[in-house]
Amino acid sequence: MPESPDLAPRLVKLSKFLMLLLYHRPARFPIPLDEEGYASLDEVLHILKGLPNFRWAGRRDVEAVVNAPGRRRFEIDAAGQRIRALRGRETAETTE
Repeated sequence: MPESPDLAPRLVKLSKFLMLLLYHRPARFPIPLDEEGYASLDEVLHILKGLPNFRWAGRRDVEAVVNAPGRRRFEIDAAGQRIRALRGRETAETTE
């Protein structure tokens, strides 16, 4: 999965993990996804804090990944409470 060259190496690693968590293997982690594929952002941050390789990652880091230049891979809902992977999903912005 090519990542934006503008992302720091640790944010690229975080992006890949978020894709694993929210798209490829959500059942591997204790995180429910709703019918739209969203997970609680607080629960995602809790999981990150519990993993030795991602204890450094906070909300700002996740937001940096979400807002990285290039193809959008993730989105946070308008309320700022949920996050989902966009792979395989079309959003209103991409279809107009």
